[in-house]
Amino acid sequence: DLKATHPYKVFGLRAMIAVPYFEKALYEMSDDQMSVESIAKLADQIEVDIQGGLSSRPLLSVPHLLSDEASCYYHGYVLAEMAVHQTRAFFMDRDGAIVDNPKVGPTLTSCMWEPGNSVSFLKLVNDLTDKPLEGDDWVNELKQELDHVITSEKDAYAAAGAALNAGTAGGTAGTAGGDDDGEIDLDMRIRIVDGDDIIADTTEDGGFLKTCNKFEQYIVDRYRK
Repeated sequence: DLKATHPYKVFGLRAMIAVPYFEKALYEMSDDQMSVESIAKLADQIEVDIQGGLSSRPLLSVPHLLSDEASCYYHGYVLAEMAVHQTRAFFMDRDGAIVDNPKVGPTLTSCMWEPGNSVSFLKLVNDLTDKPLEGDDWVNELKQELDHVITSEKDAYAAAGAALNAGTAGGTAGTAGGDDDGEIDLDMRIRIVDGDDIIADTTEDGGFLKTCNKFEQYIVDRYRK
């Protein structure tokens, strides 16, 4: 429910950045300033300054701050989240859609998966989105008024439905289609298993939807007793 989540998303961002800010302040403390009391006080102060009050997840409960092999990289989560929002904005600006868009896979393959660790993270993002990593797209999403978010989500949902009915996604033909009888063709075999037991199989059961129905019935039979 957007009404229950969107207005509070910014608190998630603030909780994330509080960790590296605390870590930075901690490493800037001189040895003679360090004590159990001073570190606890610093953590509380960072929470108040960045999160607006003491956090339900105290900074000193974050495992990265308690284990030396995990120190100084929590900010990587923040950078990764920035990259996700920037990448999403890039695809939406370029194609107008992401789901069932056949352009997305080749772009990610050539710009990210093929280079892999041969280039830096910042270069991967820059090569994909044609601009340096920044937080604007993430912040802009958080700044949107609730009414605007609800309206835009409804419009996007309607547009996606229209594209599906027209057999297109992102302005191009989709890769996953449906037959005249409503069957969905994913061009792949799916088996749902539980240990050695095969619950459902698209090849054996006659298609994706029949496999879904069989799995649904399995859940009902097993757990509604």
